[in-house]
Amino acid sequence: MKIEHLTKKIDDQVVLDNISVDLTPGEIIGLIGRNGSGKTTMFRTLAGHYLADGGEVLLEGEDLLTAPHLQERLFYLDEQYHFLNHYSLIKIGRFYQTVYQEFDFDFFLNLLQKQQLPLRKNYRSLSKGMQGLFNIILALASNAPYLFLDEPFDGLDVIVKKNVIRLLLENMGAAHRTVLISSHNLNELESLIDRALLLKDNQIVQDYRLETIRQQSRKLQLVFQKKQVPELVKANSKVVNIQGRVITAVFENYTPELEAQIKQLEPIVFEELPLSLEDLFEANLSREADYQLFM
Repeated sequence: MKIEHLTKKIDDQVVLDNISVDLTPGEIIGLIGRNGSGKTTMFRTLAGHYLADGGEVLLEGEDLLTAPHLQERLFYLDEQYHFLNHYSLIKIGRFYQTVYQEFDFDFFLNLLQKQQLPLRKNYRSLSKGMQGLFNIILALASNAPYLFLDEPFDGLDVIVKKNVIRLLLENMGAAHRTVLISSHNLNELESLIDRALLLKDNQIVQDYRLETIRQQSRKLQLVFQKKQVPELVKANSKVVNIQGRVITAVFENYTPELEAQIKQLEPIVFEELPLSLEDLFEANLSREADYQLFM
């Protein structure tokens, strides 16, 4: 799937501005951004629930935004407007069977029974955890090659969460699916995803491949003689925390040459810390550190 220059306005306010990104088959991709950054709007626009104001989404050489028959190639369940929530689980399955030609109803029933979900019970009467588990089962049974999951772990307890993640991972490889997933729990997301898209100021500002980040980036804790941030550190890092003279910074393009230059400044403390997805989120999306305190 190739998203090119996707734009969406709501009440004359730009929510998505010139979004361009490729979604690669077989990858689990995290969509990360602060509250109100446009993650749900992006899901709804890609799924055709909102009409885009510009751009195109190319799938199999056709524009998804103007070819409704391609919608069965993707799965997105908008829980806020889930018009089937008063139906039983088996009736919801039957409905989706009519929408998705490749829907595997036997697989659907088998997973419901394995997870001990009541076939005849209404969706809205289920606990939050059971609803989340059912949503994943429905997505997998659809056999859609593109799954869009908006906060699928929200409100789930630890046990249900593990079941949801296990089901997702077990059914990724064989079907060669692409999953675009958002979650506020970045530590949880980090264990799942191959890539992270950072949404800020209505645009995708970073497209991280986690394997590359682990090789190229470092998180350092530094203390210098003078109570100010050296220009070298300012120019090559994103500061995530400053306490007294202790500077914690993320260097996204860390090289042996840069390390040597930092050490030439003779820091009192030079310590490498574990780098997490949460650090990258904070470095890119939180307010920049106030260097004036150190001038």
